[in-house]
Amino acid sequence: MGIEVKTATRTIQRKRRAAIVSLHFSCAHASHMMALGKLLDTLGFAVTFVLDERYLPIADFATIGEAMTAGGISNHPGVGTFDLAFFCNCATRNHALVRDLRTRGTAVFYLFHEPGPVWSWKYFLSEGWRQTIRFVISSCFNIVTVRRASGVIVHSSCALALYQRNYLRHNSNVHAMPLLFDDEIGSERVEQARFDKRFFGFVGTACKSHGFDIFVDFAKHAIRCGSPMPFAIATKVDLTSLLAEDRELARLVSEGRIRVQHGRGLSNDEINLHYLDCFCVWAVYRRSTQSGVMANAFMAGSPVIATRVGSFPEYVVPGVNGEFVDSVGDFGAMLRQAEKMRQDVPAYSEGSRKTFLNTFYYGANRKKITELLGSFIPESERCEVLH
Repeated sequence: MGIEVKTATRTIQRKRRAAIVSLHFSCAHASHMMALGKLLDTLGFAVTFVLDERYLPIADFATIGEAMTAGGISNHPGVGTFDLAFFCNCATRNHALVRDLRTRGTAVFYLFHEPGPVWSWKYFLSEGWRQTIRFVISSCFNIVTVRRASGVIVHSSCALALYQRNYLRHNSNVHAMPLLFDDEIGSERVEQARFDKRFFGFVGTACKSHGFDIFVDFAKHAIRCGSPMPFAIATKVDLTSLLAEDRELARLVSEGRIRVQHGRGLSNDEINLHYLDCFCVWAVYRRSTQSGVMANAFMAGSPVIATRVGSFPEYVVPGVNGEFVDSVGDFGAMLRQAEKMRQDVPAYSEGSRKTFLNTFYYGANRKKITELLGSFIPESERCEVLH
């Protein structure tokens, strides 16, 4: 289980070591990092998490390996002995640490989530100046990280095509692997909840690219049309101003037709309960590369209603784990698709759960990451995993 280290006088064995790095806080990345850590642990790596300090209260990284803040990495006695490092998102501090680790002989992989073009009029028209400027700046930082990395990992065929179009000249060593998740809910809880899924739910950032405004308008339309389905929203975005301005929405919330949790980050348990309550989860996005919301919904046995953007056509199978809508303005079609899923919850739930376990669960990706890491895993162990 170890890597041979030769010295002038003797040969010793040490356990292979991997660092998982996120120097910019984004709560959605915590579950991906935990899953990657567990996967590397099953392959014999001692895992160290190097994190923005705001991650530490929201996930128990110490159950998998050592956890430290970014400030502790430079003086860490093991920094020179990392065989691998995985950088999980864009951060201004990535460049110096990537350079330092590469100098010390560490192979660095960058998990690149949004390999879109540095500039896009379509993005500007949908997101506005402020978000576009932020995206352009982050894209410039991404280019530097991509150039300095040993390899790049993207999370869907859609992302791979975007990378090949926009970033391949900066680093041609690119691999595709789904977003990784641990099974935080378990088949027993999913089975118990299968007949109690009541809500059509929105979860995640309430923003234009996720079609939140369309969700609100659709919920009002469905209720006006006499649909009995209740709606639910779970977002860290503070909706106080919206509820003050939109009297109809505020009334529907007060009447219990739309359940709203907002204005704070939700714990994993709260988020998972929201998914478990939903017979269908909103994925009618204007823009997406790959969706963690979709994978989390599938984990809870909840299908999605989606547009044909990003990786949704890659993972959503109509009649099995969700349905598509061809126009974000066709509320009649949306309502028919939602009712179709509501009338057959057990079948859609089973299909969604199977998709999660076969695609996004970290245990289903041992072969894929073993092939990717190649020489970093001893041949005897590679053969065991691959065959």
